[in-house]
Amino acid sequence: MQSAKNAAAAAKEKMSNAATTTKEGMDMAKASAQEKMEKASAHDGTEKEIAHQKKEVRESEAERKAHAEKAEHAGQKEEAKYSNQSGTRQHGHTTTETTAGTYAPTNTGTYTPTAHTERRYT
Repeated sequence: MQSAKNAAAAAKEKMSNAATTTKEGMDMAKASAQEKMEKASAHDGTEKEIAHQKKEVRESEAERKAHAEKAEHAGQKEEAKYSNQSGTRQHGHTTTETTAGTYAPTNTGTYTPTAHTERRYT
């Protein structure tokens, strides 16, 4: 069951990354188109150089945004991978995950034997 969950998380990350890459490509094309429009309306070489520098900035921003989104997707995959680590462990004891990654039993009562010799925590 856990491997199916990991596979689903990996597939989701892959699809999200594909969408991010597509969006990045669109932003790059948009930057190029804006540069061409600015160069066409430029009156001298200085304005054309400024238009080219603006394009470089827009492309860098698109790349930065894409890298940030891909890192977020990887984080979401890891979170999904480890999100269901708490639950039933051996002997039916319920555990919870602490922030340090260790497990602590939630039923910390005293042991009381019953007539049927089963363990009961109160």
